[in-house]
Amino acid sequence: MTDQPQGERWVGVKEASDAWADAATETLLEVAGHYRGVITYAELAEQVQARTGLRTRASFRSWIGAVLAAVVARCHAQHLPPLTSLVVHRADGQLGPDEATVQARLTCYCRFAEDVPAEVVAAAEAAQRAKADEARAEQEAEAARRRSTRTRRSHRRSSPRSTPAEDAPRICPHCFVQLPASGICDECG
Repeated sequence: MTDQPQGERWVGVKEASDAWADAATETLLEVAGHYRGVITYAELAEQVQARTGLRTRASFRSWIGAVLAAVVARCHAQHLPPLTSLVVHRADGQLGPDEATVQARLTCYCRFAEDVPAEVVAAAEAAQRAKADEARAEQEAEAARRRSTRTRRSHRRSSPRSTPAEDAPRICPHCFVQLPASGICDECG
């Protein structure tokens, strides 16, 4: 007797990782097709094993990270949004995501979900434009700083070195002759 359903087999993690990465990508694309869709690590692990028919006795915590790393590489190579942002620890969302994760999820929903509210899409597009404008302004400011630095450097190179200003010579108030270092006029005494 066997403890596995028909068509499934027990394998090692390394043997199944490529097939699991394919199944994880498919599953995450389906999740991305629904606005606010997320999936837990445990649910994803069960999905990829069920889809492939390749099961392991190892805890999903020991192998799901490597599968998701392969999904990240595939998303990058295929110019897909970051699908792995849809994977959560808890389905109730008690630990809220950071701003980057929220933006990554929204990118996934805007690309694959048909049920994203129009105002959310408009707000996302406005945020992207603002971010692009901010980046452009930073680039322009950096270019201006570089130009200013180059101008100051070239000005310093081209201007003659100035010598420290000497004190004006002291003059005798009576005969208007320059006083010697002693400060006593040789003519007037």
